[in-house]
Amino acid sequence: MKKTLCLIVFIMITLSAFAQTAQSSRVKFIKGNIADKTAAVREAGDSDAAWISEQAVNFCLENKALLGNDRELDGLAVAAILSFSPESVKKLTDLQKQKLTDNFISLFASFNKSSTVQIAVISKTVILKDCVPSAPFTALLNSYLKTTDIKNADSGVFKACISALESIGNDESFKILYDFLNDNNYSAYNKEIEKTTIALIPNAMDTVLALLDDADMKKIASIFALAQKNSQISKKNLCEISEKVLSVSILLLDNSSGTSAENIKVQLSALDILSQNNWTRASAPTLSYFQTSKKLYEKRNMSEEQFKTVITSLRNIAPLDAVTPLIGYLEELNGRTEKGNVVSSEIALAVINTLGAIGDKAAFDSLLAVTYLNYEESVLTAARDALSGLRWQ
Repeated sequence: MKKTLCLIVFIMITLSAFAQTAQSSRVKFIKGNIADKTAAVREAGDSDAAWISEQAVNFCLENKALLGNDRELDGLAVAAILSFSPESVKKLTDLQKQKLTDNFISLFASFNKSSTVQIAVISKTVILKDCVPSAPFTALLNSYLKTTDIKNADSGVFKACISALESIGNDESFKILYDFLNDNNYSAYNKEIEKTTIALIPNAMDTVLALLDDADMKKIASIFALAQKNSQISKKNLCEISEKVLSVSILLLDNSSGTSAENIKVQLSALDILSQNNWTRASAPTLSYFQTSKKLYEKRNMSEEQFKTVITSLRNIAPLDAVTPLIGYLEELNGRTEKGNVVSSEIALAVINTLGAIGDKAAFDSLLAVTYLNYEESVLTAARDALSGLRWQ
C-alpha cells in the first residue's frame, strides 16, 4: 500500500513539474522580448514545440512591417522555421499543414531582404517535401526565379532555389532553368543550373520532346547531351529522347548545317542508344536514316565506319522492316560488283551479316548471288554463313 501511494505521489509530482515546465515555456514566450522568444523556441519541449513554433511564426509575420529589417526578428523567424521537424509536421491535420505552407510562403515573401530567413524556408521546404504538398513551394520558387533581377539577386538565395528545385521542381521549373542555361546573364550559376536541369528531365519529358520538335541541330545536341548526363534517367526516357533526336535531325539534313561531322556524331549516338536497348519503336526513323546515310556515305560526308554502324543497328531496331531495304541495297552492291566497280568489302560484310543475323528467308536470292560474284573471300564466306542461318519456318 505504501509503495503504491509513493508511486502515485511521485507521478503527481512529475506531472506537476512537467506542467510547470511547459507553462513556463509558454509564459517565457508570451512575456519575453524577442531574444526570450527565440530562446523559448529553441528550448521548447515536445508538448510545447508545436504551439510555440506556430506562435513564433505568427509573431514574425504580424510585426515584420513595423520592425522592418530587424536582426533579432530574423533570428526568431529562422529559429521558428527550423523547429518544424518531419515527425512533428506529420502529426498535424490537413488544415494545419495548409496553414504551415501559407505561413512559410508568407515568411519568404515578407523577409525578402533577409537571405538567412529565405534560405531557411527553402531548406526546410525540401526537408518537409514528403510531409506537406510541395506544389505551392515549387510555384513560389519558380516565380522567384522568373521575376528576380539576376543582377541584383542574392547569390545564396538564388543558388538555394535552384538546388531545392532538384528535389521539388516540375515541368515549369525545367523550362525556366533550361532558358537560363542558354542565357549568358546566368553564366555565374551555370554549374548549379545545369545540375538541376539534368535532374528534372524525367519529370519534364513532354517539354523536352516539344523542345526537340522545334530545335535546330545546335539545340538538339545541347538537349541530348543533358539527357545523357543524367545517370538516373530511365532507359525508356532516354530512348524516347534518342528517337526524337534522330527523327527531327533527319528533317534538318536538307539544310547544309545538318550534315556536319558533329551533327552526324549526335545522330549516331542516338542510334547507338536505340540499338543497345533494342528500341524497335524507332524502326521508321531508323530506316529513314539508313536511306539518308547511304547518300551521306556516297557523298563522303559519312565515313565507312559510321555507315557500318547504321547498317548493323538495323538488326536491333528494325529487324522486320529492314529486310527489304537491306536486300535492295545488297542487290545494288551486287550489280556494281558484277559491272566491275569497286565495292567496299566492309560495307558488303555489314549488310550480309545483318541480313544473316535477322535470318529472313527473303534474303536467300541476294545472298546466293553474292557467292557467284567477284567479292573478296571474307565476303563470300559471310554470304555462305548467312545463307546457312536463314530460317525457313
